[in-house]
Amino acid sequence: MKQHLRFLLLAAMAWLLVACGDDSNEATAVVEHPAQAIFSLTLPDLQEAPQELAQWRGQPMLVNFWATWCAPCVEEMPDLNALQAEFPNVRFVGLGVDSLESLREFSERIPVDYPLLVARSEGFDLMRELGNEAGGLPFTVLIDSTERIPHRVAGQIDPEALRAQLRSLR
Repeated sequence: MKQHLRFLLLAAMAWLLVACGDDSNEATAVVEHPAQAIFSLTLPDLQEAPQELAQWRGQPMLVNFWATWCAPCVEEMPDLNALQAEFPNVRFVGLGVDSLESLREFSERIPVDYPLLVARSEGFDLMRELGNEAGGLPFTVLIDSTERIPHRVAGQIDPEALRAQLRSLR
């Protein structure tokens, strides 16, 4: 029993390090493979209409994985919304690793100006496929117009650092 509790404590500490990290969690190495994992998805929006992410293929994108129960996720939403207004040429998309009901309730209290799609728990598998081995939230991925991933952030974004990365997207 003690070993089980010790394992759970270590796992929780590892998750917190990823979820509440600082700039040291930012990765700038370009991932050369296409972002097929994103563009092959069809996810429901908050009105339950299916949205093919391939509709945004060929344009720069910011994909933010988040959940309503994740405090750093909620804290960064106003910054992401402001950056979306500042960079209208970049498609921002929020993938909620949460239930449709929770995401709807959240969007009624704190609206954002970019699409929120429902990824449910399958979003964790997708995050790992995109380089977030720990599966911590929030997780943000930038995809350029050639479908390369030049930047990933595990943990809460730094708006100024992300602004610089958004400027360099093509």
